[in-house]
Amino acid sequence: MSLTLVSVPIGNSGDVTLRALESLKNATLYIGEERKPMFRLLKELGVATPSHYELLNEHSSQQEIQSLAELCRDQQAVLVTDCGTPGFSDPGAELVHECRKQKIAVTANPGASSLTTFLSLSGVKLPQFDFKGFLPRETSEREIFFKALASYKTPVIVMDTPYRLKKTLAQCEQFLPNKNFVLGLDLTKPNEQVASGSIKNILKQYSGGKQEFLLLIH
Repeated sequence: MSLTLVSVPIGNSGDVTLRALESLKNATLYIGEERKPMFRLLKELGVATPSHYELLNEHSSQQEIQSLAELCRDQQAVLVTDCGTPGFSDPGAELVHECRKQKIAVTANPGASSLTTFLSLSGVKLPQFDFKGFLPRETSEREIFFKALASYKTPVIVMDTPYRLKKTLAQCEQFLPNKNFVLGLDLTKPNEQVASGSIKNILKQYSGGKQEFLLLIH
């Protein structure tokens, strides 16, 4: 059989594609990051609760990934992330690699992506940029990262978990006071917000809550 990477909405369920819905409804095996978010997503999209599902996340071992690939050989499998495009800043790439290694067909249903959505809303012309993905967890590693950015010339896009947004902005104020920023919050959701300018201007517009975000530093 095969593995299909299915891009799902990043906030607004209306952004799902027709191909994604077809793949989800026809699947015999569902692979997601966590059970609860995956089941909630499928319910929102009108897809029946799956009888066969497996989990793939940062805790999955290489042996578990190999076993998942073997399951894909006999199933019409779909891989979804909690939101957006699978294989992008999640362990999906390792499963794709293993499936290819085992000569199992892999295809993708393109769709919603937090990065491309953010880029289109940024209002900044970026002929090139560095995507750094998720910031380090440890404070000492984060400080090293932000200090290095102070003299970095190429625009950089970072992301992090919602509960570290406040800390991220505080570190930008501390280490990058002379940089310009674009902050995208809860993209495609009713409370979507995009703020730009100096870090002081960003902080004036930020309410202090926990929100999904991407941050452009340039």
